[in-house]
Amino acid sequence: MSTKKISMRTVASYFKAQKLRIVFAILWALFVGLIITLGFEPNPYALEMLDAPEPHSYDIELVVILVVAMLFHLSFLVTIDVYMRSRWKFFTMLVITTLFLLCFGMVAMHAPPSLGCMIFWTFLSFLLFLVICFCQACLFLLRRFFGRK
Repeated sequence: MSTKKISMRTVASYFKAQKLRIVFAILWALFVGLIITLGFEPNPYALEMLDAPEPHSYDIELVVILVVAMLFHLSFLVTIDVYMRSRWKFFTMLVITTLFLLCFGMVAMHAPPSLGCMIFWTFLSFLLFLVICFCQACLFLLRRFFGRK
């Protein structure tokens, strides 16, 4: 893929190459929408504990930070997918997703609903890349030791 001109045809050919990319992109967009909508729900902690004035909503900064983090995560994954041609591509994606999961997962106990949705997304993508890496490792071992394809 050329970086000089990105058109709709290039994006369409990127998604046509593997159908899993379409599912991943749809789920990513769904979770971004969930993060945005859950960011404007009333804050359950403020309803019970704080004497804050109505409507007890979360700050907009949290939603913006989470959406920017989702964009960074997706841009890292797409960059790796486009420019890496080795079998270590999915392992690198797993490492990056693990770093995002550790970064946001540390506050999972008292996470607001939008952050919980972000943690759930990174956990799902972590599981996806873990399964892909496990399958590739099994295929590598089968080819290496048993000569099967």
